Amino acid sequence: MSRPEAGIDLLLVADPRDPMATLMTAEARRHDRRLVAVTHEDAGRMFTILGEAEGARVEPDLPMLLRPAPPPVPNLDSDARFLGGESLAVLWAAGALARSPVLNRPTTRGFEAGWCYSGAITERRARTGMALELYARDETDAGPPDDRAWAVEDMRGRTRRWTSPDTGDAPYRARPVIESEAYERVVVVERQAWRSTTVALDAFDLEARSIAIARNLGLGFLVVTWGLDAGLEQTRLARIDPYPRVDQLLPIWQEVAPALIEALAC
Repeated sequence: MSRPEAGIDLLLVADPRDPMATLMTAEARRHDRRLVAVTHEDAGRMFTILGEAEGARVEPDLPMLLRPAPPPVPNLDSDARFLGGESLAVLWAAGALARSPVLNRPTTRGFEAGWCYSGAITERRARTGMALELYARDETDAGPPDDRAWAVEDMRGRTRRWTSPDTGDAPYRARPVIESEAYERVVVVERQAWRSTTVALDAFDLEARSIAIARNLGLGFLVVTWGLDAGLEQTRLARIDPYPRVDQLLPIWQEVAPALIEALAC
């Protein structure tokens, strides 16, 4: 009997609701490659990690694109939680140790390599400098600490301008921003990058700066969002997304899609 991974050219590990699977399957078909999409738990069950004299070996060794894992299912029994955790651990090891190309390859820091939820820590790891970042467990009686423009993010990831005390979901994270800033997104795939707009921003060299950020974080596929002032004279690093959303990719999908297939070529 043939193994279930026989004939697979590319493995996409994703939540079944992730629309990236549909786009990548179609693009792989255009390049005569067979892409199979599986959940994180099922992917973990596919792999075996073999310890050999010359080092660890992964079977099967497949090119992989790793997408974000879904949130834990509530109210699972202890056996199901254990099996799910073990499967995720095997996937982590397989992604880190595979000799085939992996986007984005896990590291000892986790599935997102150098990225973390703290923008300041991520910036430090990306070697871009580190902007001020404030945290608060309760902001109901607090407003911005100074006269600069600030943005505040609650625990659900919702961001708004911080002009007055908040009554949303604590805890909070706040950072200074550019007054009335606009945004430009840069999609990075390994050593290539594309801006989402055609606005004349060459002087800022956003593509090269975004590629350097990806390299320093150990990520091969990400979106970097830059804040810009109204006069296009100033930029700031606004956000780094280690799992690009489809809506972020669609404006330049014709460039990004073949680059993803190429990056996963053995």
